[in-house]
Amino acid sequence: MRNEHLGGTLDMTELLLHSPDSEGTLRDHYRRAFREATELMIVSAYLTEWDSSLRLNSRCSHFRFVIGKDFGITRKAACEAVMKWLPRGRKSQFLVATQIAGFHPKSVFWRDKSGKAYAIVGSSNLTMAAFERNYEANVILPLTAARFSEARRWVDELVPLSVPVSKEWLTKYREAPTRGGRPRRRPTEPGEPPSDGDYVKLALPSTRGIEERINQRRRALREYRRNQPGLIRLFRDCAAGRLSSVKFYEALPELRMQARGWERQGKKSDFRELSKAFVRIIDADPEERDDIVLQELDSLETAKNPARGAFLSEMLCSYFPKLYPLLNKPVQAWLKKAGFSPPRGASEGDRYILLARTLRQSLQQHPKYPAKNLAELDTIIWESERQRP
Repeated sequence: MRNEHLGGTLDMTELLLHSPDSEGTLRDHYRRAFREATELMIVSAYLTEWDSSLRLNSRCSHFRFVIGKDFGITRKAACEAVMKWLPRGRKSQFLVATQIAGFHPKSVFWRDKSGKAYAIVGSSNLTMAAFERNYEANVILPLTAARFSEARRWVDELVPLSVPVSKEWLTKYREAPTRGGRPRRRPTEPGEPPSDGDYVKLALPSTRGIEERINQRRRALREYRRNQPGLIRLFRDCAAGRLSSVKFYEALPELRMQARGWERQGKKSDFRELSKAFVRIIDADPEERDDIVLQELDSLETAKNPARGAFLSEMLCSYFPKLYPLLNKPVQAWLKKAGFSPPRGASEGDRYILLARTLRQSLQQHPKYPAKNLAELDTIIWESERQRP
């Protein structure tokens, strides 16, 4: 057995046994995972404490942190500490498994810059107690590329069944009482169905007299799909440098420019930069798409590209009507009234993905609502704001 795991490599499985009076290496392995990972996924049944001294590798390209909420054992203070600790661009990647009854994994999966992949699996939640006070049994093991991909797909399957940890979710979450400084289980069954408090829903706007407007939007989306191949060629030509930014702007067909004045402001945009972003998004693997949207929006925000809001979100909403919302003045006004509040310090990409996931959940929890996707919801928001006195 080659055992140089703390210094560099691990070629075989190692058993990690910890007791309150032992000098275990569990904490060191966790720290190494955060420090070296270019891809990092954490799943923890409960979160009762958080070590804010952990440092996430700035080159980490894929990050997921999914926690459970069964029995109310997860502590609000620990969640708030993680939200504060998360770097910009990561706020939307801290999730709680609200729609999973009996969520109980305790694992960390990571891959480093050399391509080596590892997992820690066992009894430990990611808490100080696991590192200091508890009796814990874990294993650390190397993973083949295929096994790591399998773990990544498994974690990705949790995302649609989870919501981002937010102030809204924490307000509704029922924390278990404590005894002797430790959480006590609420008297619930681990297989209990999710309650209304497990979802972060926005109060969707009234739909009175909206049927014809929704039908108009559906017709517009069908027309868009007919024109889509030519529009995508336009983006690809501009991204590849076969078409200048100015020529791209001049060649744009009539689109639903819903932010008044965009046409004047948008003319100054770097459309080659924006086209590269859009092409990368539509070419992304579905499991990666939210991450790519987040990264591209943050990059365009840094470049101060004025087309990254109403125009790019219109393209995303038209191409992926079930996934991404439109960002225009009516939507922004409605969000403010609805009380949507991303975490403090969230990047522009974070805010957009948090909004997209919240709206997806909201529609999912209102199956009889007339809007069946985010493009149709935009129509209702637009009309409700237009009619507002």
